[in-house]
Amino acid sequence: MNDRIFVEIENLSRMCKFTNCSHTKEPHCAVKNAISEGVLTYDEYNAFNRDKREEEHILKQKNKTKAVDYMKQRKLFREP
Repeated sequence: MNDRIFVEIENLSRMCKFTNCSHTKEPHCAVKNAISEGVLTYDEYNAFNRDKREEEHILKQKNKTKAVDYMKQRKLFREP
């Protein structure tokens, strides 16, 4: 996924009313608002969610080194 989109969605997430916003049905969601205003496409949002789910799944794997290498290869891993 495009790093710009990932960063943009992460930044938008910080502007949501609720810190645990799932960006699906909560009121005052900055991500949903950006989609409705055309700043962010629904396809970009779906790609973001897909990559986040994959990242979470990979991090649960027993072989962390192999999982992190795979994520770096896919450009999903972001150093803290």
